[in-house]
Amino acid sequence: MRSICLFDIDGTLLRTGGAGQKAMERALTDVFGVPDPREDIPAAGRTDRAITHDLFTYHDLAPNEQQWQEFQTVYFRHLSATLAELQGAVLPGVVGLLDHIAARPDISMGLLTGNFREAAKIKLQHHAIDKHFAYGGYGDHHHDRDDVARVAYAEACRHLQK
Repeated sequence: MRSICLFDIDGTLLRTGGAGQKAMERALTDVFGVPDPREDIPAAGRTDRAITHDLFTYHDLAPNEQQWQEFQTVYFRHLSATLAELQGAVLPGVVGLLDHIAARPDISMGLLTGNFREAAKIKLQHHAIDKHFAYGGYGDHHHDRDDVARVAYAEACRHLQK
């Protein structure tokens, strides 16, 4: 039987130096014309879906599907740029830990993160640790991390049945 080890990204595997927040602020400006959108919307431990919902509510925005898709596209583009601009880093010991776990055939690694799936991919690729994660639960559709955990577990089970 294989064990499952699920990792969060921000604050667990790496620090981004605020790249996600900066990218969301830039996307709000580009897509909706929100000037200087620096508000105290809590982000730690929350899903990107919940964070964006609160940002939209705060700024009285009710995006339709096309605007939502455009916001995400612009956010992901800005995220790649802000990761390069800011002083983020993989946390000490993470690379060695991931390599150690990856070498063990009895452990399967995945993600349990509040990040949008694409944002998770961008962050992990930027820091060259994406190769370790074939599945996970992401913050694309859920406001509650417990729902993301259920998705991550289901994805782990599906992955292990291959």
